[in-house]
Amino acid sequence: MTAPMIEVSNVTRHFRRKPDLAERLAMRAGLASPPPTVHALDGVSLSIDRGEVVGLVGESGCGKSTLGRIVAGMLPVTSGTVSREGRDIATLRGAEERAMRLATQIIFQDPMSSLNPRKKVVDIIGEAPRLHGLAERRDVRATVEGLMAQVGLDPAMIDRYPHQFSGGQRQRIGIARALAVNPDFLICDESIAALDVSIQAQVINLLVKLRQDLSLTLLFISHDLSVVRYISDRVVIMYLGRVVETAPTDRIFAAARHPYTQALLEEIPRIDRRGHRFSSVKGEIPSPVNPPQGCHFHPRCPLAMDRCRVERPVLTKASPDHAVACHLDGGTGRPLTNAGVKTGDLTPTS
Repeated sequence: MTAPMIEVSNVTRHFRRKPDLAERLAMRAGLASPPPTVHALDGVSLSIDRGEVVGLVGESGCGKSTLGRIVAGMLPVTSGTVSREGRDIATLRGAEERAMRLATQIIFQDPMSSLNPRKKVVDIIGEAPRLHGLAERRDVRATVEGLMAQVGLDPAMIDRYPHQFSGGQRQRIGIARALAVNPDFLICDESIAALDVSIQAQVINLLVKLRQDLSLTLLFISHDLSVVRYISDRVVIMYLGRVVETAPTDRIFAAARHPYTQALLEEIPRIDRRGHRFSSVKGEIPSPVNPPQGCHFHPRCPLAMDRCRVERPVLTKASPDHAVACHLDGGTGRPLTNAGVKTGDLTPTS
């Protein structure tokens, strides 16, 4: 069997602020403690096959964007490995590293802050192919015009600045910039979250079309399960730096097994639930500076047992293509069902 296009193996990422001079002196004198460590990712493993669209879902602060940047090679790991077609990307050097970085592109959430306001669109989109020798200087303009047409923009606007475009148009510019170096893997980091709902639909349809036309592989990071259901082949659910469930999209929505996934699904607005009273998942997500022991979700889970408070659940297969990290699912012989776990029930346990 061929290796997955992307293989993330037990990746951990910690952030710690570098102390200034005064803090270092105070620490030497025993008057201050070292800056706290943020546990952004805690043993994350997942794989992405070529041509697949994987939706990465979770609340804000769960580590989705950090994982996306690590997969893109923008951040190093604290421990673990990220492999591309069997090669650890941290070991790549020279031409191999350059090829990997060009083949993997990321589309950011805020199109205005990710585009240089002092550059025209022709320079924003055309800079990378010119610098990397993918287009001659005399051909850059024609290349950019073709990319603009491909993402649904009028090529006549090639000499405009980012502030002269709408939010949806700016996001299309970001997509065109990513496509300019002929990637085969796109990381969409909340790339539609800042757009109006109608514009979100247009951008999603564009990504679906580009995937088909260019044979792209996508890691689609979002907190919107409705959008993920439309675009993704498989869904990965994250909570506080850990993967808690992964399965094909249809199975996640039909038979989710983790209490956190079930709670998220319970609150998706649907036209057939007009009388439903929606509420957020009760309880605050714990701080990644001091995450709880055992299962990270146990302070908010109504089904938590003593075991959940002390032992980390392992991501195990409930079926060949469905894995879940929950003691109730794999450790006690009591399979979870969609019944009986409502968002309103998710109150902190003592």
